Amino acid sequence: MTRALLLFFVPVLAAQSPYPWLEGIAQQQLAKRREVVAQLKTPAEIRAYGQQVREKLLRWIGGLPSERTPLNVQLTGRIEHADYRVEKIIFESQPGFFVTASLYIPTNRPGPFPAIVQPTGHSLTAKARELYQSLSIGFAKYGFVVLTYDPLGQGERRIFFDRDLGDSKVGGTTMEHQMVGIQSLLGGESLARLMIWDGMRALDLLASLPEVDPKRLGVAGCSGGGTLTAYLAALDPRVQAAAPACYISSWQEQLGGTGPQDAEQQFPDQLRDGFDHGDFLIAAAPKPYLIASTTEDFFPLAGARRTFEEAKAIYNRFGAEDKIAWFTAPGGHGMRADTRGAIYAWMRKWLQNAPGPAPEPRFTVELEEDLNASPTGQVGGETASTLNLRRLGALRATPGGLPRKIREVTRYEPYTGPLAIQGVVAERFTYESEPGRRVPATLHRPVTANGSVVLLAGDAAAAKELVAAGYTVLAIDVALTGETVHRAGSYSNEWFPQDKAIWLALMVGRTATGMRMADIVRGLDALQERGVATPNGVIGFARGNPGVAMLHVAVLDPRLTQLVVEDLPPTYRTLATTPVHRQVFDVVLPNVLRHYDLPDLAAAVSPRRVVIGRTAPARPEPYTGANVQTIRRRELAGLVDTYLVKPQGGQ
Repeated sequence: MTRALLLFFVPVLAAQSPYPWLEGIAQQQLAKRREVVAQLKTPAEIRAYGQQVREKLLRWIGGLPSERTPLNVQLTGRIEHADYRVEKIIFESQPGFFVTASLYIPTNRPGPFPAIVQPTGHSLTAKARELYQSLSIGFAKYGFVVLTYDPLGQGERRIFFDRDLGDSKVGGTTMEHQMVGIQSLLGGESLARLMIWDGMRALDLLASLPEVDPKRLGVAGCSGGGTLTAYLAALDPRVQAAAPACYISSWQEQLGGTGPQDAEQQFPDQLRDGFDHGDFLIAAAPKPYLIASTTEDFFPLAGARRTFEEAKAIYNRFGAEDKIAWFTAPGGHGMRADTRGAIYAWMRKWLQNAPGPAPEPRFTVELEEDLNASPTGQVGGETASTLNLRRLGALRATPGGLPRKIREVTRYEPYTGPLAIQGVVAERFTYESEPGRRVPATLHRPVTANGSVVLLAGDAAAAKELVAAGYTVLAIDVALTGETVHRAGSYSNEWFPQDKAIWLALMVGRTATGMRMADIVRGLDALQERGVATPNGVIGFARGNPGVAMLHVAVLDPRLTQLVVEDLPPTYRTLATTPVHRQVFDVVLPNVLRHYDLPDLAAAVSPRRVVIGRTAPARPEPYTGANVQTIRRRELAGLVDTYLVKPQGGQ
């Protein structure tokens, strides 16, 4: 049997995540942004920059729906109080996409009134939670109409609600957002697209009411509601005053703390393209803007201070120093009564021409279930998932140009600098995969060599067996495996482990797959530098998600003369058209559906041989081509004889 060189990655338990390396890139990008902002001197320059911010946001989220379809407002109940009433309503932000909401209307004074949209933070009960009821009631008592609603995945709008469980199939609100959010990336979109549109349609609804003065609209929210407040104030010119609480900070401080948060709170390329929290305020300037913070929040106070100081300089350029303010309260994440009082006062000053303090009035909140707008507590209809599945399922890749597309989508750029191999002890060493990022590797040499070398990914036990069979094995821990696993806390470890590191890679203009591709290509270089002979080329072997990077490399690098990949994740088309998946975030590539899918890569390796091993295929495999063989996975003893055969074409 003619033997070849096999490329194999083995994860080894240790701890050196690429997160610090990515953070270093991010901080350089943020520093460049600060230099640009410091050069903004005139109102015209600031407005031009703000327009660029809006264009970036719209590009990152995949644009907004093109049509404002009928809201079809349904009044499902009413709660009367002495000086205000609560109307329980359902409206459609898109056809069949129902939004459950509470509308607070003053009844003890004549209108029309200024109005507030209150997007809520991440909470299972959303609009009905005491915290968010309190802000709405306080505003109503001060003479504001308020519309607060359940964001998708929360309250009466759970995305993966299971009536038998009485809960979501996948977990809490952030997990629902992450599940749909990473799926949105496949089509070049963001979950924020749907959430921002809900908020804009809420503004449409308020502006249509006879009780509301459409020229006096504000938005205020806490946490995830603070995120939506920042988006709406930047993107919708109808918003005349904004007050985000417990959100505005700076990525410069946040990256070293909790890092990236929920799926709608960051986007691919945003740091690469020069974006920080301060850009929300620049895009909104000079409209009145209150930043509300707490001293112990996980959105760092130091970041809020940095952003406020930057915004104050911007507002000074407009002669609008009084329109920017920062309120700080003691305590952790949340919106206490004193913070709510500061928000009331801010909106009264700018939307009612009533300056002065506005302490929170006395009131009693409703029982949470009494605010349900739907009879069952779950509204039904379209969900963020069903909208995604239909939109993403309709996308089709354009043919041709696969190598160029791979580099564009994975953000992989070849690096030809020195490998700078270090720490060679019993053939264990590291090499520089990209400038400043090192990859741990182990070269196993058999006692009696059969002339073939293995570079293996994903199964440490396999290395021992292959060495025993006479193979030389180079085992490398590609990014986010083995010694490079990122172990920081995450919202969703079970479903999408290491999501913070993956999000950060995307934010700085990288991908986990592109980083792994660099590791593999440089592993081939390392074999040559270590003097390992490869007369028959290299057989690339990977198990699990690293196999996606191996497929990509095989298209670009002819040194891989055979390819064996086992237990690949689903194709991108499958991920886009099936609602729920676990542990796939590291292979998700932004906008990949418009360019190619995994079967395209396998076919493009032809005439080189590709073997795809499956534990138990649940459906006919979509991988086709004369060079592609899909078989049931075998134990390694059988794998050596079955997989590692003479390459097609006599290579």
